[in-house]
This record gives sequence, structure tokens and C-alpha cells, in this order.
Amino acid sequence: MVRSMLEPWDEGIALQRERRRCADDVQAIKTSCIKDHGKKHPIECPDCWTRLLNRIRDRYLNSASKEWFSGRRPFLLELDTMFSKAHSFEVDLKAIEQRIFDEKNEWYRDKVKNLGLQHAAKSPSEERTLQQRINDRSIPTDQLASELRGAFSDGAVNNQEAFNGFVERLKLAQSSQERNDAYVDIFFQPNHDPAGAARSQKYIDMVRNGTSIADVFSAMIRDRHSAKGDQEQKQALQKKLEELKRAKAAHELDKARRDKARQDKARAAAPANDQYDFPPCSVCSKLPDMQDFIVCPLCQIFSAYYGLRTEPTTFCSQDCEDRQYESHVKAVHECASGQECVRLHDEDVEMDDGGTVLVFCRECVETLGIPSTFCSSRCFNENFQHHRDDVHLPERRSTRHEIDDENQLEYDTEDKTRYRARKIEEHLVTFDDAMAEWQRKTGATLK
Repeated sequence: MVRSMLEPWDEGIALQRERRRCADDVQAIKTSCIKDHGKKHPIECPDCWTRLLNRIRDRYLNSASKEWFSGRRPFLLELDTMFSKAHSFEVDLKAIEQRIFDEKNEWYRDKVKNLGLQHAAKSPSEERTLQQRINDRSIPTDQLASELRGAFSDGAVNNQEAFNGFVERLKLAQSSQERNDAYVDIFFQPNHDPAGAARSQKYIDMVRNGTSIADVFSAMIRDRHSAKGDQEQKQALQKKLEELKRAKAAHELDKARRDKARQDKARAAAPANDQYDFPPCSVCSKLPDMQDFIVCPLCQIFSAYYGLRTEPTTFCSQDCEDRQYESHVKAVHECASGQECVRLHDEDVEMDDGGTVLVFCRECVETLGIPSTFCSSRCFNENFQHHRDDVHLPERRSTRHEIDDENQLEYDTEDKTRYRARKIEEHLVTFDDAMAEWQRKTGATLK
């Protein structure tokens, strides 16, 4: 079977070939103009300037081979107008080159979408992230290409090196079988993942029979989405996820309520004439009875244990607390990751005991005086760089705190601008540990 359309890498090979021919012809025009007409540049010679512009114009508007811009009629019409204006110096070549560059970026995004590469991600959350990145036109295409390669890499193969070798094999291929072998090696990697290649034998056979890679990808996606029991499994997982979310919310609320029992110590130690040391009830504004009141545990830890300027939030009765405590926690003690919180983006968050304990950023609460709270150590770990860059570094500069924590960071081997905490445990204090230490120092007990 003959492929009815060029694959992206064939377009890349054709692009390199035609670009080289055009560059050689342009250089020949420049050389002959200097030699035959005594000009420093063809722009000084009307005849040579016309020849040069027409050669570059023909590269795009009269190309003999199918390339990335083929069929993009609005772009080609605009380009034709720009070349016409260039003859009279109304538009310079740099503007034309920039327009071509911008259109090629759009073509790349269209190609990625048409191939459906995001659907081949390892998880639904990764698929959503890739889709957002593909649609985000503020991201340069070279960066997008790098992120796509990283998303599909399992560490067994150097993607860029493998792709370069793949393109070279296509250039040298003398038969369809040699091309198909190259496709199988790059996309299914039988030498690095024989088990995975065996599971994909159906699609390998499609490649060897001449099916385009775009059609093979489409078949893989269709098969995955139409697998037996897929819809039932998705519904069951969604139901389980909702149950876990409700369990997590109940667990956090119950834990916070139990922690509030530390108020016993405050009530027992407070003199009668200190009634006004605590603010009025945050719901009804009544002054609290020092022998029977409720305090938000997080506010109390920040104020009494860490000495932060956090006014305790009090409730005069259980009824007032039931009415506003949850909204108070959401408004004042929301996860410091904000819109990047794992609970908002990752439906696979597990509700095990170790993954839902509230944690404080150690540097914020102990050094910078900021009540930074995270819903879990995992959330803090995944958003550590964002938090450090946006909170720690500016605050250190404004308060002139000299802190050297470079030895606690671990940088990405491919992108040195990205890093993570070497040991996230060194950067956090759990709510439980802070509470236990406060109890130890004050002698307070919890029921």
C-alpha cells in the first residue's frame, strides 16, 4: 500500500532539501551580482533583486514537492502580497521570514493535534496537561516539542538522538520495508521494550502493511477507548473517586475538630479578667465565655506556637462553629499551592493516611513569618519550585534573609531551570508534629 500523504518527518526531509536548494540559488544570485554588476548586494541592483525575490517566492508559491505550507492558502496569498511589496521596498525580508516562522509554528501545533499525540499519554492527567500545553500559543514550539518528547520517554532511549537516527534511516531507505522497520523501531522500540512491542503487535503489523502512522495512532486511540468494559470501569472509578473525596473531606474536618480540644489548656489557664484577650465570636460577634469557647486549631498554632501575627478565630458555641468553620478554613487556610493544588488537577490522588496530613512550609513559618499551609506533603513536593520562586526568594530579598539551600535542591538533568527538593521532609513540618510540640511545651492535653 502506498501512503497517500507525507508523514511529518518526510515533510522535514523535503523541507531540508528544498531549503538547501533555495539557499544555494540565492547565494549564486548574490555572487553573480557582485561579479557581473559590481554591486555589494542584490538590493542595489533592480534586476538581481527581482531575481532573488522571485526565487524565494517560488520556494513557497511554486514548490514542486508537498511541504508543510502546501494547502495553507490564506498564508500563501498573504506571502504573495508581501513579496510584491518587497519589490518596492515596502516590506523587508526580515518581516517575510518572521511571517514564515510564525506560520510554521501554527502548522506544527496543527500537526500535533491531528496526530492526537496527547491521547497517547501515560495517564488522563498527563493527557489533559499536554492538551493545555498544545493549545497554549505563548509556549514556543521548540519548548513544546521538548515537553512532548519528555512526556513519552521512559528513560530507556535518548529521544533526540533516536529521532535523528530515525530521520537518517528514512533518508537512506531504499525500500518500503526499510522505512517500515525504521517506523517500528522508533515508535514501538522492540529492542528496549520487547514486552510492550509484543502487546502492540497488531499496530506493528499495520505499519508493515503500509498504514500511515497517523492512522495507526487513530486505531490505537479507538481501541483504547472502545475496550470491553472501559465505560463501566470509568464509571466505577469515578464513583470511587467521589467516595474518596467525601472521605477525605470528612477525615480532615473530623481531625481538625479533634485537634481543637487543645483549647482545654487555654480555658484552664486563662484568668477571669483576661476575657477580652480573645476576639468576639466570628459568627455572631458575642464575647466568648472563657470557660466554654472554641478556637480554630490552625489559627492557634500559628499564633501561640509560631508567634505569627494571626488573630485566633473563635466561636462562642458548637452551633456557631458548625455554621462557619469550614468556610473559615477554605478562606483563610486554603492550600498554598492555589490553582496548582494536586486536588484540583489529579483525580488519582490517593486518600491514604500518609497523603492527607496538613503540612506547613518550615522556612515560611519558622523564618519568614508566613502561615503557608499545604493540603499534603505530596502537594508541597510537586509545587516546591513554584512556592520557593514566588514566596521564599522575594521574601528573602525584602527582609534581607541570607539562606543558602542550594545543597537541598535537585536540578533537572535536561533543564537546569527546573528543580525540586532533594528531600521534601527537610522543608516541611506536619500539623501533627507542630501540635505535639506545642502540647509538650505548654502541657496541654487533647481528648
